[in-house]
Amino acid sequence: MMKFAMLFFFLGTLGEPNLYAATTGSLSVSGAVAAATAVVVTPTAGASSLNLATTQTNLNIGSVQEINNTTLGYALKVASTNAGKLKNGTLGSVNYTAKYNAVTFTLSATPQTITASAPAITVVNVTKPITISYTGVPAQNLMQGTYTDTLTFSITSP
Repeated sequence: MMKFAMLFFFLGTLGEPNLYAATTGSLSVSGAVAAATAVVVTPTAGASSLNLATTQTNLNIGSVQEINNTTLGYALKVASTNAGKLKNGTLGSVNYTAKYNAVTFTLSATPQTITASAPAITVVNVTKPITISYTGVPAQNLMQGTYTDTLTFSITSP
């Protein structure tokens, strides 16, 4: 009888609830996103082979992608190495103007703000065109060589 009672006691304790188990539990799930403030400049094929003899008005020379996911906003600036001149060293130059997203901006060696975004709660990922205009100059009025300028875009978020 003793064996039967011990077996009954042992089997009886297997069915009892655990006094230390909780009736609810939670699991925290999260992920972090790093700040992303970037600029991607994509030239058109014709940007490096301009026909300086032909007048151009709003010639598309490329696009600029603005990327920002911070709540602080951002500023996009551009600087022109030759301050709005396509230069052939010291042998000559051709003046030009530029527009960013159809808005004229100053071509200066000092960076100029062309987009200023206020603090926001949405991600920015936009691509905007950049165009230039210039008056054509016949080849016989320009020295032989390559006429260049470099536009440098920079984006910052406070």
